[in-house]
Amino acid sequence: MIQAFNLLSAIITIGIFVISAFPLHKAVKIFKGRAKFHKTLFVVITSSIVISLINAVFTGWAGASAFIFLIWIYRKAFRLKWYKAIMVWALHLAFIIASSIIIELILNTVSGISVFFGNSF
Repeated sequence: MIQAFNLLSAIITIGIFVISAFPLHKAVKIFKGRAKFHKTLFVVITSSIVISLINAVFTGWAGASAFIFLIWIYRKAFRLKWYKAIMVWALHLAFIIASSIIIELILNTVSGISVFFGNSF
């Protein structure tokens, strides 16, 4: 039973990484970056691990350090200029916010479950 739970947990984690790579991949493509989906997935996984380490080490400046590192990773991995890397980050964030709102509205309409606001608006 525990092994099945661990396997399910691993599958869900991998699925979350794959799903979270889609908005980043789209944002990179919009700004003419060079990206294949497997490369984008690698960047998402690598950056999430490194940002977690940054947050563990730099408690006071963790947010700023992680942001600078993430922009640098986008710049190097997707061969973007600094301003385009920042725009990719902003568009990626906008895609995530928009998709979260859409999913919230669909879930609330279909089942009455609200992920962000409790049981109802």
